[in-house]
Amino acid sequence: MSNCKISVVLAYSMAVYCLACIYYIIATRSVGTPFNDSLTPKQREIKEASAKVRRNAFYTGAGIAVVILLFSRPFEKC
Repeated sequence: MSNCKISVVLAYSMAVYCLACIYYIIATRSVGTPFNDSLTPKQREIKEASAKVRRNAFYTGAGIAVVILLFSRPFEKC
């Protein structure tokens, strides 16, 4: 029987990423959004339309990934 273990390097990398995200949120709380504040109403519409397309693409990709992982179960022996 083969044991599957998560890589220590991967675990540390994930921890560093999570802690960096938390620090970023705390450090930039009061920075504001000067670029976003400078946009015209037409530019805001364009930005929202682009964000919607990108959001839908991300959710579609996440859904496909979930289906693939449910069928292939690559980590079942871990």
